[in-house]
Amino acid sequence: VEVIVGELGEGEIIGELSMLRNLTRSATVVAMERTHCLVLPQTEFLKVLQSSTELALALLRTLAGRLYDTDRRLSRYAPDPVTGLAGRRAFHDQYRRLAAVARRRKTGGLLLVVDVFQLKAINDRWGYGIGDDVLRIVADALVEGTRTTDLIVRHGGDEFVIFFPDAGPGDADIVITRVREKIKALAGKRGVPVAVRCNFGVAYAQAPPDSAEELLREADQDMLRRKR
Repeated sequence: VEVIVGELGEGEIIGELSMLRNLTRSATVVAMERTHCLVLPQTEFLKVLQSSTELALALLRTLAGRLYDTDRRLSRYAPDPVTGLAGRRAFHDQYRRLAAVARRRKTGGLLLVVDVFQLKAINDRWGYGIGDDVLRIVADALVEGTRTTDLIVRHGGDEFVIFFPDAGPGDADIVITRVREKIKALAGKRGVPVAVRCNFGVAYAQAPPDSAEELLREADQDMLRRKR
């Protein structure tokens, strides 16, 4: 499974923790364009650190900065407490990375918007506990009905969004059918006292834009057409 964990820019380093801890690498760096890199074997890297206080301090500052950035991202991207999925902020940041890769590889991308049908009415009649059960059923069905490389989030309220890298427009109906079957099976298994139904909207781009807003608008329009 290929998972994109980040992108490196000019002057950045990779692999220093593996060398310091004498571990095998945990990630692979792929150059998407012509790149000049300085490669140091472990023994040379350690010698340079031992002989240069300035370089050692620079490395410490880099590592401290990464820890700070990681803590900030974790607090910003805290998972949704009801479904355990990522939220809106995480979606838009991760989407930009996946869209950039899709444009470079010319593989396209499919976006699916899922609205839980009459969630407010369910909450009003049965209470928020049942409403949360419905949200968890839909979230679990989306996870079970998609690939591990797909980006799945609770975008807010009754809305979920999934971005499928390397997927075409012909895959949409297949995914929707699979998710509906998963929802029906999970609702029956968990015994919720309401029918769990969803509306779907689809958007596709051969070259996904940097912002997801355009695809989200197209998917919302497609959902309205499907409701007619």
